[in-house]
Amino acid sequence: MPDHIEVEPHGIEEQIAEEHEKATEARAPMWVRYVGLSAAIFAVFAAVAALRSGALINEATIDQIKAADRWTEYQASREKEHLYTVALDEMTDRGSPNAARMRAYRGQIAKEVAKERPLAASARKLEEDSALEVERHHAFEYAVALLQVGIALGAVAALSRFKPAWYVSLAAGVCGLVVFFWGFR
Repeated sequence: MPDHIEVEPHGIEEQIAEEHEKATEARAPMWVRYVGLSAAIFAVFAAVAALRSGALINEATIDQIKAADRWTEYQASREKEHLYTVALDEMTDRGSPNAARMRAYRGQIAKEVAKERPLAASARKLEEDSALEVERHHAFEYAVALLQVGIALGAVAALSRFKPAWYVSLAAGVCGLVVFFWGFR
């Protein structure tokens, strides 16, 4: 009888690895592999949606600040118009002979009146742009939430091997994708 039994460990290691892989595959249904894929796809879209959501709310804030600046300019122009009008009225009431100054005041009043309408229109446009950006921001926020629900339900489905949970996961994820693409309108 030989003292040492010589065994090739490489062949046995490969055979054990193959058997382990077959056993693992046998334990996990085929659909579980797709759960991870769907979760990864949802995660990519959720990340993009989160970035877009943040960018949109920043743009909305900037537009709102610009609109407030335009309204401030508008109010200043109205104030100047009012002051020149009061001064002109006072000169007229006193019967001031300074016609050059009165013409200058009338010119300033006309200049301020001419600035008011474009300033108001610009401010309204910026407010509308801001409101649209906030609305789009919300769409991306909802997309992120739905995609995260899809990812979480996919994990629950894979861990519990409960296929209907994966279907709900896919439904939530698809709804999230629809809202995601709707946000780009």
